[in-house]
Amino acid sequence: MLSGWVDFGDGVHATRSPQIIQQALDAIIRQHIFCIVVAKGYESGKVVLLEHDDHRIVLDRPTDWPAEMSPQPLRVIFKDRGQLWNKFVVDLLEVTEDSLITSMPTKYVRLQRRDNYRVEVPRGSTVLFRHRGDLKEFGIENISANGGLFVSPSRRINLPVGDMLTDIVMHFPADDKQGVEVRIGEGRVVRSCDNDRRELCFGVQFLIKNREEKDLMQYVRQREREMLRKGMAD
Repeated sequence: MLSGWVDFGDGVHATRSPQIIQQALDAIIRQHIFCIVVAKGYESGKVVLLEHDDHRIVLDRPTDWPAEMSPQPLRVIFKDRGQLWNKFVVDLLEVTEDSLITSMPTKYVRLQRRDNYRVEVPRGSTVLFRHRGDLKEFGIENISANGGLFVSPSRRINLPVGDMLTDIVMHFPADDKQGVEVRIGEGRVVRSCDNDRRELCFGVQFLIKNREEKDLMQYVRQREREMLRKGMAD
């Protein structure tokens, strides 16, 4: 862990170091990185960080900025050159005709994602698949770009390491009733373990094709952003 950063677990690191925050703001401007402004009930499109000093930052005002938006805490989210999601916590101070003026960030949060980093999924996520000719339904603990950790409904229901799973359909609850569905053609059981609730789990390596990989990564990225938007390290 780099000096000034605190590890909150689940890949979330945070700092209140003014020096690190200043360096990050400088990098956003220098590298022309777009930001997203998130408030209660609102999320902007891509905006530009125009300038900053020791006391405030100035952002391009989004074209759809609500006229009735009152001063309140905001989250400024961006993806850095390393493709990691980052978040600043700021207070909205003033809105002008073409800009948003906020306080300097009081907290800087980074979601560290390794190549195989697993993201937690919403409670109630399920997976259907075929195993040795039988259709089975498990829960899902987490997923990554390469696999997932499936939760058995009973300790009596086992998936031997090395066995193949086919016709994998993962369903993730979302704000709308339909939720999100991701399909994977095949996967291989690579390990078994217990989760923190002492439930029997199985690590499954996905044997994915190009289209499947695109759909899976889209959901993984979505979950990364949700983890930041909900302020896991707040």
